[in-house]
Amino acid sequence: MEYWKRVSLSLLTVACLGTIAPRPAQANQANLFTQTEVDQSRYVVMAVPLARGGYRLLVVEQLKDTRPCWSESGSNPVVIEPLLTTFDFTGICGRATDSNGYSIRVAQQDLGLQYNLRIERGNGELLLVGSSNRGGSRMVIGRTHGMQEGQFLKFQLEPTWRLTRRTYEGRVLGHVYFTNDSWEAATGSAPNNLPAPTTPASTEANPMPKPQS
Repeated sequence: MEYWKRVSLSLLTVACLGTIAPRPAQANQANLFTQTEVDQSRYVVMAVPLARGGYRLLVVEQLKDTRPCWSESGSNPVVIEPLLTTFDFTGICGRATDSNGYSIRVAQQDLGLQYNLRIERGNGELLLVGSSNRGGSRMVIGRTHGMQEGQFLKFQLEPTWRLTRRTYEGRVLGHVYFTNDSWEAATGSAPNNLPAPTTPASTEANPMPKPQS
């Protein structure tokens, strides 16, 4: 009986480790996930306006070139037209709508348990921010460089940030990382004179229209 208890506990530990990212302190010993580079032009990161106010984060990937998943217009800010809402985008467009689909990765460390992705409004633009729930430094990951109320706005990632994909044992997964190669670059990307945010917004799943049948 004692033997089977030990086996059960070992299996439970393995199962749990497969569903969460390790803490930075554990990363050198048990970092289950790695990252792979992607073509940045195949992705768009956008702020989606909510009817009740505020914004939520959406990442769209162009999987196939059958039909475009979005279009862009203007500059400072760039306005996104989410074309994927007008057709059955299955197999053509990929979406990451919440923390199950995207997270932050810095210096080869998964920060899904330590940092939340938030959208903050201030100084005439929207900021995509990594906000620590353990007292860590705030990270500015992207910005819209302007405002247009009620529009889908494109986040331009800061120079040291890029998107990558999560991999596990050589297999590329659907999860998207907002990636920076160093802690110094990640935490130093926010200017000292950033204004205090006035409109924080959750980044949980945004209700998008279902694909047409």
